[in-house]
Formats: sequence, structure tokens, C-alpha cells
Amino acid sequence: MDVSWEPVEQGDVTGVLLGYEIRYWKDGDKEEAADRVRTAGLVTSAHVTGLNPNTNYHVSVRAYNRAGTGPPSASTNVTTTRPPPKRPPGNISWTFSGSTVSIKWDPVVAKADESAVTGYKVQAGLPPGVTPREAQGTPAQNSLSQQMLYRQDSHSAPTLYLASKSRIDIPIPEDFTHAFVQLRVTGPGGDGTPAEVHILRNSGTSMMVEDSVARPVPHAVVITTNSLLMVALISSLEL
Repeated sequence: MDVSWEPVEQGDVTGVLLGYEIRYWKDGDKEEAADRVRTAGLVTSAHVTGLNPNTNYHVSVRAYNRAGTGPPSASTNVTTTRPPPKRPPGNISWTFSGSTVSIKWDPVVAKADESAVTGYKVQAGLPPGVTPREAQGTPAQNSLSQQMLYRQDSHSAPTLYLASKSRIDIPIPEDFTHAFVQLRVTGPGGDGTPAEVHILRNSGTSMMVEDSVARPVPHAVVITTNSLLMVALISSLEL
């Protein structure tokens, strides 16, 4: 959740303004039980994390100095987004054509308690420690654990592609026999669980992956609101 506010006037502050305190609490809870985040200095915005998805919160802001906090702004309401779909893309297939590989997958449909899918993120690259020359060998000769996928080093930096539909064409050097691809949904609720596949060049024919999920990588989901909260500190700080 991103929170922004108008600063208090320096003439209204007794003592030195140290920063602002954001208080936020769930609808139905009392303000006294609110969680609190403090900023330092004269910044007038903050990013608040760790919120529950699809939950209504009340938010207010106070200025503070060494003596304590001043009066609060008027509270503002905001509802956090639903989490992204848990199911990764499945039934992945691909076809090589020269220096391009066309990848297709079944669309992911969000459930009622999940945020909408607005697109897909596709990362393609070589596993760490594998040089382009080594990628020209056979997959058996160059087999590496998929747990090492996409950890960047001097030889391998994955390229991120965005797709609005359940297919994409990405460039692959013609003399490369294999590549690693990571595919996940994205939307207002964040990025979903990835599917990871080892793509093989097979004389330009399509290959299917029945279960493309290779031990999903644990990841944190940051819940953000769709709009920026604006609150005004109307009362002065008199401490």
C-alpha cells in the first residue's frame, strides 16, 4: 500500500519535526490496535507491506517530534487487492523455427478469491556456469539442476518477456540445442507461482510437458493497492 500526504507547516510545529507516523487498522478493529510505520525526516510518502489481501483498512497519518505524536489526519479507507492465482501455467508446448521458439500454454483463469490475470511473465536464459558454446552441445552433456535456474552470473542473465496472451515467440540462437524458461502469471495482485521447463530443440517439432511445475520457488507476495492514498494533516502539531 502506498500512502502519501501533505506536510504540516513548519510554523505549526513546536520543536523539531522528526517525521510522520502512519497508522493502519482493519475495518471492524479499533484504532488503538492499529499497526504503525514511521518515516524519518521530511518525506511525505511511504510504502506499507505485510497487509492481508482483499481486506479493507483505515489509514491515518500523524507528525511526530521528540515529545511524541501530534493529532491525526482524517482517516482514509482502502481495500487491498486479491492475491494472484496459485495455479501456474500448464500444458506447455513449444515449436522451434530457425532462431525463434514459439511457446504456448493453457490460460490461467483466476478464481473468485484471486486477482485477475492481466498477462504472463516469461524468462528465458541459460543456467549459470553454462557458456553459449556449451549450450550448443546436447542436453545430456550439459544437464544442470533446475534449482540453479536464473541465478545470474557473468555467463547467464535471463531475459524477461511480457505476454498478454497464452503464447509468445522468443529468439533462440539456431545452434543452441536447449534453453530454460520460467513462466508465471502477473496482475494487480502480483506475480503467481512459476512453471519451469527445459526446452529442447527437436527438429522443429512440438513437445508437450504434462506437469511443468518443477518445485515452485518460494516467493513473497507483496500486496499493494491499485491507487495512491492521499491524506491531509489538517491539525497542527502542538507538543
